[in-house]
Amino acid sequence: MLMHERTTRAIARWLFVVCCAAPTVLTLLAILVTWTPWYHHRARRALESHVALLTGLHVAIGDFERSDPTTWRLSDVRLSDPETLRGVATIRNVCWISNSENTVIHLSQPEIRVESLEQISDLVHQRFLHRPDQTRVPIRIAADDVTLRGQSAAHTLQDFDATLETLDNVVLGSVRCIPAGERPDSVGIQIQVTRNRSVSPPSTAWSMQTGDIRLPMAVLADYYPFLERIGADATFDGSWAATRHDGGGSEGWTVNLAGHFREVDLGQLTSELPHRVTGRGTVSVDRCQLDRDGGVNVAGQLVAGEGWMSASILPRLAEDLGCELKIPIDQDFAFDVLALRFDLYAAQLRVEGICGSLPGREWLPAGVVVSAGGRPIVLSSERWLPATHLTRLVAPPHSVSIPLSGQTAGLLWLLRPPRHPMPGQLTPGHSTPGHSTPGSSLPEVVPDGTQPAARIGRLQPWREEADAIPQPY
Repeated sequence: MLMHERTTRAIARWLFVVCCAAPTVLTLLAILVTWTPWYHHRARRALESHVALLTGLHVAIGDFERSDPTTWRLSDVRLSDPETLRGVATIRNVCWISNSENTVIHLSQPEIRVESLEQISDLVHQRFLHRPDQTRVPIRIAADDVTLRGQSAAHTLQDFDATLETLDNVVLGSVRCIPAGERPDSVGIQIQVTRNRSVSPPSTAWSMQTGDIRLPMAVLADYYPFLERIGADATFDGSWAATRHDGGGSEGWTVNLAGHFREVDLGQLTSELPHRVTGRGTVSVDRCQLDRDGGVNVAGQLVAGEGWMSASILPRLAEDLGCELKIPIDQDFAFDVLALRFDLYAAQLRVEGICGSLPGREWLPAGVVVSAGGRPIVLSSERWLPATHLTRLVAPPHSVSIPLSGQTAGLLWLLRPPRHPMPGQLTPGHSTPGHSTPGSSLPEVVPDGTQPAARIGRLQPWREEADAIPQPY
């Protein structure tokens, strides 16, 4: 039986409404909703929460645009510490393209706080290298005009390119960057990180090669505060590598370093030491191996020219490093050249003067450490000495003696050494710190009846030492 024409027409109208008109209206309504500020704000908040969950940082995004399902464009991105809200980095524009084969991120004019570099390295290590699900798809990050901003200095990288991928249970990350002012075709600074999950426990290895670029140390002073001691103009060129196994703690690092620290300000380096040396020098490190079990193997040389030296350091060089003083000097003096080679292996130290090997100084005899007025002042003995003599060389008069050994090394972090002489310590008629009666292990008593801080006892002879080690004064 055929359907009535009116019924057929009604069914056709409803099919048009259900299958065409209604979806079109709903689509238009959805589009209109996405154009509202309310929806845009809600989507931006959701995006901020997603990126914050991914990075572990507090994320604020000024605006965003999604041109297709795989591409996000973000602007005015600010990353900060989630607890203190202290700024970590700001990025002017971010273009994020993610698909099933790879992820490409382009950053425009990012600015990174130098004091937050450790937080960023922990983020990369914990959020990406430790999580296999985050490194299944290769990631590439490119950036233009990266600024490393510290408290007193800033440095710009004109080109930055990084990749992160997984090969056979090993995560490989590499960074290539070229500082501003360098040739664009130069090799640049190369940083590599390897996360090896095939061993137990897993290990992470970091390495850096500066190539023909001299890396300014001032820009890293906020990350490594001790770098302030080598001067604002100091640079480094060479290589650095470090490896750590999980569970090793901060003492589990194995470090290798080789290169040159140039334009080192000796006056700034020795500003807090009892003996001052001024001038500019170069420290060349041939090898520096620090093992996770505490082993030390360091060799290199120090060369400085035309500076001033405290006369008080000369007797210390003779007594603590076994050097020979050719000319007695009782006042601070200007030196022509200071050049020495040092070898520190385990608990042994050797210093060798190399002034005669420098161009224009060949007429100096072998073993000259310090030359002044064209004459040798200090000659090295070139014999191995206990490494602890180096600490005696730089120890101030108010330093105290402690029994140092492998058994007592664990207590050193607990003991606070004195920064200044205690009142009455140098009063005539009383013992000078560190010069108590040989064999005595009792603390010295100052006139007011109190005991000097951090005084444990006299440094007793150890192994082949026949007599107690005298306190530096």
